[in-house]
Amino acid sequence: MAKKLTKQDCINVIYGATVLGAGGGGSPECGIDMLENYIKAHGDIELEMISTSEMDPTAYAAVTAGMGSPVALKGKDFTMYGVNSYNALVDAAAKMGRKLSYAIPVEMGGFNTFVPMLIAAMNKIPLVDCDGAARAVPALDTLLLHVNGLDTSPLAMADNKNNRLIIELGDPRDAAEGEVIGRNICVAFDMMAGLSGWMVTKEQIEAAIGNGTVTRAMMVGECLDKYKKEKPAVNFYDYLAANSELKAKGICRGKITKVDVKVKGGFDYGTAVIAGEDGCTYEVLLQNENLVMFKDGEVVMTAPDIISFYDIEAQIPLTNADTVEGQYVDIGIIEVDERWWKQGEDYINEIWKPYFTNVDYAGKIVRYPN
Repeated sequence: MAKKLTKQDCINVIYGATVLGAGGGGSPECGIDMLENYIKAHGDIELEMISTSEMDPTAYAAVTAGMGSPVALKGKDFTMYGVNSYNALVDAAAKMGRKLSYAIPVEMGGFNTFVPMLIAAMNKIPLVDCDGAARAVPALDTLLLHVNGLDTSPLAMADNKNNRLIIELGDPRDAAEGEVIGRNICVAFDMMAGLSGWMVTKEQIEAAIGNGTVTRAMMVGECLDKYKKEKPAVNFYDYLAANSELKAKGICRGKITKVDVKVKGGFDYGTAVIAGEDGCTYEVLLQNENLVMFKDGEVVMTAPDIISFYDIEAQIPLTNADTVEGQYVDIGIIEVDERWWKQGEDYINEIWKPYFTNVDYAGKIVRYPN
């Protein structure tokens, strides 16, 4: 049944999606800023969210996201980048005889989950309760949309001045080529661009990508709000596991002793080191998102399952754009959506292998420990 989302619902989604974003998906500060800017300009937010069962089976939904360095995106109003890219794709869809009627998030994250919510509010169209990855991912070819066989092309890119272009790939499924082209355009747009694409139908969404994930993010945000009010002396991720249906687990509580992040080619690459209160040293390797976690040199878990940080003193979930030395944090892990394994673990290893290589991890996927 369609749901009208309130301002508080949007705030809960932003923070919950940050928890589920595995260190990526954009800073929640950016999402909150966009929400506040919308309310200043338009009054209270009016946003309708529907389930996939309520979609017109002949119409299409599309994702819209920010492309570029998460560090570059911080502190900037992304609104018109996103709206311009979505509207460019609406025009492209019309030329193809398609009716583009809905917005969906490309992934989970405090920024990228809210962008299509904002577009839905501004264009007076429904948001569909799903997303394209059920976590945040470093590149287009690591989206569930790609992993489970859906077309990337056509893609629309735009900036805040409505400079726009359409990318039509020779092979509509060649997400890796779309990523290369898009990243180069993003660099030309000064490391920040709106990106819309992945036009999908109700049937395709239900078969291939995470359903109900915006509601899940809202639930995590509500749980986070309760945790902040109750102030229990437990790791946030253990509290989340005890108060939700998510499979989540606290790994450690400790202080970040080192953060080494470099921006290259539109990505943030780096390492975070945490001195655990349990006497162990934890190291997390990242390419925009947290990809691999070690405990005293032994692998604990890798993507696509979710590695997440929570700032205990600031009482907010962290992205890698917000992480600095000296923060006192909980680290936790969360089991990813089951649709990640539809094609088999060997196939998913091949999907993530280039990104593991980028952060100097030569091993295979290590899944959430059941």
